[in-house]
Amino acid sequence: MIRPSLPFALVLSLASCVAAPTLVPLGTNASTSPTQTIYRQSFVGRYSPSPICAGQELQVELAPESVYVGETGCNIARVERTSNGVALSLTACRAEGAAQPDRTLSVTEAGDGALRIEGGGVASTVQPCFD
Repeated sequence: MIRPSLPFALVLSLASCVAAPTLVPLGTNASTSPTQTIYRQSFVGRYSPSPICAGQELQVELAPESVYVGETGCNIARVERTSNGVALSLTACRAEGAAQPDRTLSVTEAGDGALRIEGGGVASTVQPCFD
């Protein structure tokens, strides 16, 4: 004979085997933090001092996993939120094939789609490229 509490215990033990999914904020995925999402949605793109990037000495490309400032390319190790933008910790930097020191790049909103880029020897206001 089955005791009345046994079916209840069986249901509880089976229910504990099914874990609820981990909820992630909208606009992110399980491996992307909210700060990384802000960076990707608000800052990723190509920039230069002029909206026509062709021929500009300073060109900045902010990609989801890397940053190129002029001839120097770096991997993004960490993204931190600042008051008006993000601070990117850049590692494994290379310029013309030669290793370069790690650096931090500050990217802040400058109004009308422009960004202020500071760090790694660069301090400039840049605009989105339209070419």
